[in-house]
Amino acid sequence: MQLPSVFYKYTPSSTACLVLESSRLRWSSPLLFNDISEFQRMPQFYPSVADSYKDLPKAIVDAAYDGKDINEENLVPQVRLLLNLVKKIASDGSKKREDLLEELTGELVSADKNIELALQDYVKNLGLNAARVLCVTSEYDNQAMWGNYAENHTGCVMGFRHIVERSTPLIAATQVSYSAERPVVGSGLDFLLFGNTSELRKRTLHAIFYTKDKSWEYEREWRVITWRRNEAEKQVGDYLFYPEELESVTIGARATSVTEERVRQLISEKYTRASLYRMELHGGKLERKLLICAG
Repeated sequence: MQLPSVFYKYTPSSTACLVLESSRLRWSSPLLFNDISEFQRMPQFYPSVADSYKDLPKAIVDAAYDGKDINEENLVPQVRLLLNLVKKIASDGSKKREDLLEELTGELVSADKNIELALQDYVKNLGLNAARVLCVTSEYDNQAMWGNYAENHTGCVMGFRHIVERSTPLIAATQVSYSAERPVVGSGLDFLLFGNTSELRKRTLHAIFYTKDKSWEYEREWRVITWRRNEAEKQVGDYLFYPEELESVTIGARATSVTEERVRQLISEKYTRASLYRMELHGGKLERKLLICAG
């Protein structure tokens, strides 16, 4: 997926001035986020592992009796062993297909809950207090974001460009996806057949770190995640960014003249590649007016 050319950070006016003065952005642990379910929403299989456990014998018997492709090379050892045994039974005709299916069919009632609990333990053991997340968005004119994160339109939105030559963090930004239900990472049958593959682990971690409930969809969020074990006690980190990363500062429609003057001064002193804008309300719609064009 192509990255937006500019990412935006909504802030109160006091925070914006601190960021501009220090050239540092705050990255926080998800434990401090206003969404209490951050990194706690475990993905699921569909169909579930419990439901798929009933289909596992049929997949094995079909492969043994009918030669249906089952990608034997990638089967987990236990299933491969069982398949070879069923193949032997099929070849010598010692047992009817229907009888074998009945004997192999069983239940794993609590399998999915156990997997969910295991994932929760895994995430807990990662140490979320050491995680550092930078949350940004792709929009500068989102009224809900202005109201919720920029002090009711009195704050600012800072735009940041990513610079490939300098390997700036936003090059690694990943888009957050939103769903009403827990994200699905695969089918339960595939998990039973092939186990915890590298691709499944990748999808699972993405689901935990980069999906949120649909109620947060208005944020249009992208995020960058890193881990700072030596800073776990603080749960936050203020990290330097290059002055040329700052693409723009947009002042809210209700921002004071004091805020505007201070931001003007800081941009002229430190951020010559950044433009200054102000939001204005026209006919009930927010529009952005250019105040200073980047030099």
